[in-house]
Amino acid sequence: TLGFTQLHGKELSYNNYNDMFASLEILDSIKKFGTVIIKHANPCGISENKNPLISFKNAFASDPISAFGGVIACNFRITKKIASEINKKFSEVILAKGFDKESLILLKKKKNLRLIDITGFKLKNITSLKTLDGSFLIQSKDQITFDKKKLKFVTKLKPNKRDLAEIEFAFNICKYVKSNAIILCNNFSTIGVGAGQPSRLDSCKIATQKAKQFQSAKIKNSIAASDAFFPFADGIATLIKAGVKTIIQPGGSIRDQEVINAADKAK
Repeated sequence: TLGFTQLHGKELSYNNYNDMFASLEILDSIKKFGTVIIKHANPCGISENKNPLISFKNAFASDPISAFGGVIACNFRITKKIASEINKKFSEVILAKGFDKESLILLKKKKNLRLIDITGFKLKNITSLKTLDGSFLIQSKDQITFDKKKLKFVTKLKPNKRDLAEIEFAFNICKYVKSNAIILCNNFSTIGVGAGQPSRLDSCKIATQKAKQFQSAKIKNSIAASDAFFPFADGIATLIKAGVKTIIQPGGSIRDQEVINAADKAK
């Protein structure tokens, strides 16, 4: 009834299922060949590319330490080349739209690695449900990234068409990261993820710190996305200092103008 088939590996655990569905939801929102790596229900690496192998490598490069023992979902078929790349790391679950014969021979050498074929899987994506001690909260799933016609470019500098495509990618990914969420992206790949912090400033610090640790060459001119407004300019100051060029955020703070002025000052 779940619509996917387990081809190999240990029985799936509660956490495996939780992470798998988190990855499938993100994967469903990706247009090109995409790789999603999930750890404790949060993405630590996401990349889309016209080349599946590059997508896989870039997703891992985002945060290789966090990716250790993660759940990996790919919206493409696993080839021998990709399988040998997978085997270099330790992963819990691999979800893919099919596996070549040669790739299965390679991957099955790891007896515990769970291999899941999602070729027949279709996300219904209707509602989200949260139970609260016998009561529940129910709401429709968020299917929107943004309406291009309603975007406001509030700084003096405006993004070009290529920037806009990447801005959309970054803001879409931001939706699937636990709040407070800050995402740094370069060339349709995450390079820093700040997730689940009570302080947005801390999420900014974590995202930039991760990017400096693993992807320092890609921070200059990168794009940052925030899942809610910046209450103060300190968050964007952290991003700007790291080398971020463009920031997308919903706005709505009483200090929006302060934040916009700080961005304008930094060009």
